[in-house]
Amino acid sequence: MDEGSASAHDRQRTQGASAVGYGIICGLTFPLMISSTFLQEMSLSHGAGDAFGALFFLAYSLTMALTALTSLARPSRHTRSRRLRMAGACAAVFIGNLLMLGRTTGVIEGGWSYAFLASGAIGYGLATTELGWMARITTFHENGQLSLARTVPFAFLCGGGIAALIFYASGATEILFALAIVIVSAVPLMQRQTLEETDERTGFLRGSVSDFVKAVSYLAVFSFAFGTVSQVATKAEGAMPIEAQAVAGILTAAVAMLAHAARRKKAFAASDLYNILFPVVALALVALPFITSPELHVIATTLVFMAFYLTGMNARISVCLLGERDRASVWVYLGATLAISGSLILAGVLFGSFVLAREEPAGGLALVSLVSLFVLALSPVLTARIERRRAQSASMPNEEREPAAASAPTDATTASMKPVGSTPTVAPVSTSDILALQTGLLRRFAEHHGLTPREADVLVLLAQGRTRTYIAAELDLSPNTVKGYIRNIYQKSDAKDKQDLLDRVELFERRSQS
Repeated sequence: MDEGSASAHDRQRTQGASAVGYGIICGLTFPLMISSTFLQEMSLSHGAGDAFGALFFLAYSLTMALTALTSLARPSRHTRSRRLRMAGACAAVFIGNLLMLGRTTGVIEGGWSYAFLASGAIGYGLATTELGWMARITTFHENGQLSLARTVPFAFLCGGGIAALIFYASGATEILFALAIVIVSAVPLMQRQTLEETDERTGFLRGSVSDFVKAVSYLAVFSFAFGTVSQVATKAEGAMPIEAQAVAGILTAAVAMLAHAARRKKAFAASDLYNILFPVVALALVALPFITSPELHVIATTLVFMAFYLTGMNARISVCLLGERDRASVWVYLGATLAISGSLILAGVLFGSFVLAREEPAGGLALVSLVSLFVLALSPVLTARIERRRAQSASMPNEEREPAAASAPTDATTASMKPVGSTPTVAPVSTSDILALQTGLLRRFAEHHGLTPREADVLVLLAQGRTRTYIAAELDLSPNTVKGYIRNIYQKSDAKDKQDLLDRVELFERRSQS
C-alpha cells in the first residue's frame, strides 16, 4: 500500500470512528429530547416519566451555558484536565443510567429527588461529552484527517439508528444497551483531547460574528417550532407515534446533509438553508390546524422535525468551522449555541403544552401555528440588520477593517495578481489596499471551490509566495499538514501546480468582473 492510499485509509478510519463515537452520544440524547415533549401530566413513571425529559434538557442547557461561560473566562486548558473532564462526564452518564436501571428493576424508589439526580447526571454528562466529541472532530478536521461537513451528518445518521433501537427496546434491555454504548464512546475521548492546547485567544473576526449569529438564530427559531409542534404530535391521534416521526426526521435530515456535503464539500450557507426550509416549515405550520388526515399530519410534523435536525447539524458544523478559522473556542460558541437551542425547545414545549391543554384544541392548535410562524419570520428581520451592519463594516477604510493586512509582506507572486475590481485612479493605491483586495479575491475563490477555512488560509499565504515551512509556522501547523492542505487545494480547484492555481484565480477574477 503506497503512502497516499495509507493516508486515505487512515482518514476514512478516523472519520468513521469519530462519526460512530459522536453518533452514540447523539443516539443517547435524541430519545431524551423527544421525551422532553411529554410534559402534560408531569408524572414519574418509567424512570422519572414525563418530567424526566424536561429535567434532562434543563441540565443539558445549563451545562452548555455554564461551560461556555467558564471556557470564556479560562480559554486555555491542559490535555490532562480535558481528559479528566471527559472521564467525569462519561461516568456521570453511566451513573445516571445505572440509577434508571435500579428504578426500572425496582431496586430503588422513584420520586423527585431521584428524577433530579438521574436526569441531572445524564444531562451534564451528555452535554459535556458532546462538546468533547465536537472539539475532537474539529481538531481532526483542522489537521486534514476528516471532513466536518460529512462526519456530523454521519454521526446523526448513526444516532438516529441508535435512537430507533432504544425506542424499540424496553425496560432493562434499553438501559443495559445505553450502558454498553456509553463505554464504547468513552474510550476514544480518554485517549486524546488536544484542542486548544496552544490556543490562548477566544473571539471571532468581525465578518464571522454575523455568520455565527445567523446560524444560531436559524437554529433558535426552528428549535421553538420543534418544541411547539412536538406537543401537537403528542395530542394528535396520528398514524405514526412521535418517536417514529422523530427518527424519520433525523434520518431524512442526515441523508440530505450528507448528499449536500458529497456534492458541495461544505456546509450549507446559513441564509441559503433558511431560504430552503422556511417555505417548507411555514406551509406545514399553516396546514396543521386544518389537517384531518392522520397521514398528512404525520408528514407535516416530520417536516418540522427534519428542519430542526438539519439546522442543528448545520449550526454545529458552521460554528466549529468559524472556531477553526478564527482560533475561537469551540467550547464557548458551541456551548452557547446549544444552550440557546435547548432553552427554546423547552420554551416551545411549555407554550404548546399550555395552549393545547385548553378546552378548545382547534383554537389552541391555530394559536400554536401562528406564534410559531411569527417566531419563524423574525429571522429575516434579524438577518437584514446583520447584513446592513456587515455592509457598513465593509465600507470602512481597509486600514481600520483589516489592520493585519497592512503589515503583510509582498513579493513577486503577489504583485503579479491584480486586485479585484481595480480601476485607474489618480490617487495611488496603498499596499494594504492591494493586499486586502487580493485576500478578498482568494477567499471568494476558496468558497467557490469548497475549500475549508483552514485551506483558504493556506491559499492566501501560498499565493503570497510563502514556503511550506513559513505557512506551517504562521498557522501553527506541521509541514506535513500544510502539504496535505496544499494537495487538497490543488484537487478541489483542478490545478496542476502553483502557477496553474494562480492562473485559475486570475481567470476567476475576470469572470466575476464580467
